[in-house]
This record gives sequence, C-alpha cells and structure tokens, in this order.
Amino acid sequence: MPDTEQETLSRLLANRTANGQPSETPGEPQSPPSGPSPIDPPPYYAPPQPTGLLGRLKAKGGIVGALASIGLMLAKVGAPVLLLLSKLKFLLVAFKLLTVGKFLLGGGSMLLSMWVWGLVYGWKFGVGIVLLIFIHECGHAFAAKLRGIPTGIMVFIPLMGAFVTTKRYGQNIVEDAFIGIMGPVFGTLAGLGCLVLYAVTPGHSPFWLALAQVNFFMNLFNLAPTPPLDGGWITPLFSPKLLAIGAVLLLFLIPLNPFIAVLALMSLPRIIAGWKAKPEDSDYYHATSADRWKFGAAYLGLAAFLALMGFGLHSFLGGLPHPVA
Repeated sequence: MPDTEQETLSRLLANRTANGQPSETPGEPQSPPSGPSPIDPPPYYAPPQPTGLLGRLKAKGGIVGALASIGLMLAKVGAPVLLLLSKLKFLLVAFKLLTVGKFLLGGGSMLLSMWVWGLVYGWKFGVGIVLLIFIHECGHAFAAKLRGIPTGIMVFIPLMGAFVTTKRYGQNIVEDAFIGIMGPVFGTLAGLGCLVLYAVTPGHSPFWLALAQVNFFMNLFNLAPTPPLDGGWITPLFSPKLLAIGAVLLLFLIPLNPFIAVLALMSLPRIIAGWKAKPEDSDYYHATSADRWKFGAAYLGLAAFLALMGFGLHSFLGGLPHPVA
C-alpha cells in the first residue's frame, strides 16, 4: 500500500542524524564520513633519521651496527656515572681544601692511632706514644717551614707512626736531609722530656721511663738508611746507592713487626731511582764536603745517643722490683 503523508513524514524524522542534518534517503549514495573510520589504515609517518655517527652506524646493521649499539648503550649509562664521579671529585677536592676536612683527617687518624696503641699497651701508653710521635713529626714540619716549604696535614698510622705532607720536596739533597733529621732531633728531645717528668713527678713512676725507652728506640729505627724512614732522606747525601743497603736491613726486622714489610715495599721506587741516579750529573745531589761532614756527624752521633739511651733504660727497667704500669 502506498504510504500516507503522515507515515512518510515520520520515517524522514527518524532518519535524521544526531546533529540535526537529514540522512541520505534509501537508494541515494551516501557521502563518506568526515573522520577516519576504525578500519581505515593509520596515516604513515616517516621514521626519524638516526643522528650522530653511532646512530648512523647502528642503522647499517651487521657487526658494525652491533658495536654501535653497544657504544650507544655505554654512552647512555656512562654519562650519568661520569657526572656522578665529577661531583664526587669536586667534593673530595673541596673536602681536602677545607680546614675542617684537614682537621678531621689529621685529628681522626690521631685518635684512631691512640685507640689502637691503647688496645695493645693500655690507654695511658697509647696516648703518650702518639703524642711523642706528634712531636717527632712537628720537627719535620718546623724544618720544612724554615726552608720555605709549605706543609699540609699530619696523618697517623696505627702501630707504625705518622707522616706530615709537604707541597714539594727540597730543592736539593741538603734541604731534604735537614728536614729528615729534624724529626729524630725533636723526638730525642721529647724522650728527654719524659726523663724530666720521671724525675719531677711524685713517686717517680717508671711509666715515664718506659715511654722514653720506646721513644728512643722508635727514633733510632727511623734513622735506618732507607725510605720512607727519615734515614732515607739523609744517607743519599753520601750516596743514593746506600738506600739499597737499608732496605736489606729492614728484611731482617720483618719477624719483629710484619708492618715493616709494607715499609720495604714502599721503599722500592726510591731505591731503584737512587741506584740508577748519577749524582755527578744531577743538581739535586750536589752537596759540599762541609755539608757531608756536618750531617754525617749529626747522623752518627744521634744514632749512638739513641741506642745508648734506649738500651740503658731497658737494662734499668729490667732491674726494677715492680712491673711497669
């Protein structure tokens, strides 16, 4: 039956789209939708071209591409690591330059050394022996200042000793010999100070004698003609080849203290350099006969005095009726 006018109007209203525009009537071609349909292929985007040498090599593939890929990965991982290391280096340099950092390193190693010495020999002896080592190192620092050489920090090594850093070596062997011998000179004076304290304190405690005895022996040991000991800065004044003899002497002392093996290893570079040195062709080894006589007499005289005092106190303390406390 033909549609009535009302039915035709209702059908047209039902076919209107959501935006109010009439839809196409049946039989008429429909216009394509304005937007892409879900089944339409996605638009084509050209991939970004690789940048940089490693990127271009990676795009070629093969072994070269694989190596380039590894290089890119290392670059990505290494960049933050290098950044972190640069920050740490800056912090270390800043810590080194700060006065507080120097105080913590020097004072902290001093307290640690006192604690370790105290564990072995008692706290009084630990404090006393480290203070005597401190006076010994002050002798080196004082001598360096007299020669216009700036000093740095003083670092203590438990059960071994200490060292004070300097900005440079002496300009010649005479300056280094002077700086080297002044440590045992100050150390000897500190030992004599212990004898004075023994004489003036009530009760005359043998503790001061024991402290002086160990101090004399330590300074005598420091005169051994090999680096890094003080004698290693004095004996090259006569011949740098003497350093090798001192290193051989250290080998016989290793059973007494295993740490001496560390000193022997530390001395190797300077021993080799001294053995190869030609003093006649070097301004550093230039010294007058007067310098050699002066330092030779001081070196041998100081060694003899330290040995006499050390062994003399050892015999005296052995004859005391009560143990040293």
